Formats: sequence, C-alpha cells, structure tokens
Amino acid sequence: MLSRILIAIVGIPLLVYILYFGGLPLFIFTEIVVLIGVHEFFHMSEIGGKRPNKLVGMGVAFLVPLAVYLTQIKVLEIGTEAVIALGFIVLMTIRVLQNRVENASVEIGETMIGALYPSILFSHCLLISYLPNGGKWLVTAQVMVWVCDSFAYFTGIACGRKFFNRGFSTISPKKSIEGSIGGTVATILALAIMDRYLGLVPDKMSFITVVIFGLFISAVAQIGDLGESMFKREFKVKDSGTILRGHGGILDRFDSMLFVAPVMYYLLKFMVL
Repeated sequence: MLSRILIAIVGIPLLVYILYFGGLPLFIFTEIVVLIGVHEFFHMSEIGGKRPNKLVGMGVAFLVPLAVYLTQIKVLEIGTEAVIALGFIVLMTIRVLQNRVENASVEIGETMIGALYPSILFSHCLLISYLPNGGKWLVTAQVMVWVCDSFAYFTGIACGRKFFNRGFSTISPKKSIEGSIGGTVATILALAIMDRYLGLVPDKMSFITVVIFGLFISAVAQIGDLGESMFKREFKVKDSGTILRGHGGILDRFDSMLFVAPVMYYLLKFMVL
C-alpha cells in the first residue's frame, strides 16, 4: 500500500507535467510506455503459450513513435505505414529463411499485434501535443480517464446490480452497468469543468460538443480497460506486469489512455479545431 501511495504522489505530478509541456520529454515518455508495454504483452503471450518474435516486435514498436515525432518536428517525413510494412517484410523474411511453416500466421500476427497495440495507439499523444492547446488537451484526456475509472468504480460499489441485474461484461464480471453509467456522467462533467477553467477552446465548447466528447471518451476508456482484461484472461495472468508495484504493469495503468488518445485526436480534428 505504501509503495502504491508513493508512486501516485510522485508519478501523477510528473505525468501531468510531461503531458502539459510535451516536446522531447513527452517523446521519451511515449517510448518508455510503449516499449515496456510491448515487453509486457510479449511476456503475457509467452505465458499463454505463444512465440512472438520479441526482437523484431520491440524494434517496430520503437520506430512508430520515432516516426511520428520526427514528422511532427519536421526533421524527417516517415509514415507509420512504412514502419508497419518494414515489420511485416522482416518477419516474413525471417520465417522464410528459417523454412518454418508451423504457426507462421499466429506468431507473425502475435508479434505485430503486440508491437502495434501500444505503439500506434499511444503515439497519438504526440499528435495531440502539437495541436492548438495540445498540452491542455492531453492533461484533460488523462483527467477524464482517471475520473471515468474512479467514478465507475465507486458507483459500482454504491449501487452496482441494483437497477440492472446482469454485469457489464463477461470479460470483467465485477463491472456493472450502473458503474459504467456513473463513469460516463462524471466524464462529461469533468470535461465541462476542464473547458471552463483551462480554456481548451477560445469560445468554450458547446453543450452538445461536451456531451459527445464525454460519451466517446468514456466509452473508449472503458473499452480499452476491458480490451486489456480480455488479453489477460486469454493469457491467464492477473496483471500485465509488476513494474508499478501495487499499480500493476504499464498496460494496466495506460490501457484506457491507449484508446482515448486516438479518439480524442480525431474528435478534435473533425469537431473542434
């Protein structure tokens, strides 16, 4: 419990600082999250009996945020599609030279899923940071994730299964529909408050925009959480890792943000900015 509290006391202000100011520290942080997340995924998959090519997977995962960052700072135009193509070519070449047929599609697929799941999704944090008020939007996204997760949990404890008898998902039976609704309402309110006091857009967001944003962010935050739980159930592990002590692994802490970052980026591009 003490280590959990200490990590939160140190980690939360540091995370907010990195998200708000962006730049090179955010790129380095993104790489750390991605690489540890990929390592955790491959470790879980090995426990589940899979055999991903960890070296190639880690290489692909490293190159995705690098390609996004170099493009954003206008140093070198490298599309992530080039990295993905390179990954497939290298993996297929290795298998052909090894002359191994057994489980080729499964192992290549497992490698690319493990590499791209954290890297492609989380690299959208870098894209958001270069939008107008990008730092404020990143902090807002993380706050919305925390609020959604916390209020879903406490609402579930207070009134879970009192109105809806069935659980929210068989993937995570403890989660209730009431908890999901509570997290969604709190997420919408959190966005309204953040917009009011941070000035996310010049003329404030309209009520409809706030509601749409809140609904989408809450939905994908919960899907991200359930998606990671799905992998853990498949691989029969409790946590993705132990690096954060009582908080579990990197994927346990950033599972929701992995889904929230790309959705927020495209919502901002198409609806607000």
